[in-house]
Amino acid sequence: MASSSPTPEKKNALAYARHDSEPILGTLDKGLHVLEVLAIADTGDGFTLTELSRTIDMHPTTLFRMLATLQARGFVTRDRHTDRYRVGMRVLSLASTVLRDLDIRQVARPFLENLCKVTAELVYLTVLDNGEVVTIERVDANQPLSLRIEIGSRRPAYCTASGKAILTYLPELELAQILAAGMPMITPRTITTVSAMQQQMPEIRRRGFAWDDEERIEGVRCVAAPVFGMEGRILGAVSLAAPALRTPWERLWLLGAEVREVASAISDNLGGGSLSRAEAVPESR
Repeated sequence: MASSSPTPEKKNALAYARHDSEPILGTLDKGLHVLEVLAIADTGDGFTLTELSRTIDMHPTTLFRMLATLQARGFVTRDRHTDRYRVGMRVLSLASTVLRDLDIRQVARPFLENLCKVTAELVYLTVLDNGEVVTIERVDANQPLSLRIEIGSRRPAYCTASGKAILTYLPELELAQILAAGMPMITPRTITTVSAMQQQMPEIRRRGFAWDDEERIEGVRCVAAPVFGMEGRILGAVSLAAPALRTPWERLWLLGAEVREVASAISDNLGGGSLSRAEAVPESR
């Protein structure tokens, strides 16, 4: 449910910031920002004009005109009974076009389905975008206690297994730029320094997979392995998430080996070749 009084941190994070250094059209940029906030901040009920105005720190009159324009194009819908705005179906049609063009998603789907069947855990496929990992495919587990992740959801790369799996194989300059943007603490276990991330990378390369020990969500552990394309270019990562209650470190390493094998098979099918298949040795922490 959307909050009628967002926290100060949320308001600051979602407020519109003008890009003065780039040759952009300001009005269009503001409209797209409104659409982005509706997409990432709405958790069910949408926003009233007043709530959204406060959230993104935009004058209600200006915001109303932008919402009306987006509504006319089908990118935003407005509930006549509650006066709440949500993302419209037109966005889905554009997203479907992008997803349709992602060969990695088409190739990976059967491998993800098999991995989910073998492990009985949630598995998903991510790509990197502006320092965040974006889920582009998923297969849900059939478990009484099961996790769920939405296609299109975004998470910081530095505190996720899939993000670490991708970051480890990025060019040094690109990696430095992403980490320089900041690594704020999300849970008590979150890695928050560049040096801590760099210390993990040799082990990630050796094992062929990365891990997330409740670093983004308390009670959830993840493993992920990189997917490569032509000429060894990093394309994304296969990830598996499971409740920590049923995932001690010994099982996590074994799941990591399964994920690594699947990611290598997907890479093979995309022309990227396989990673070396290092043994996933159970390890106490």
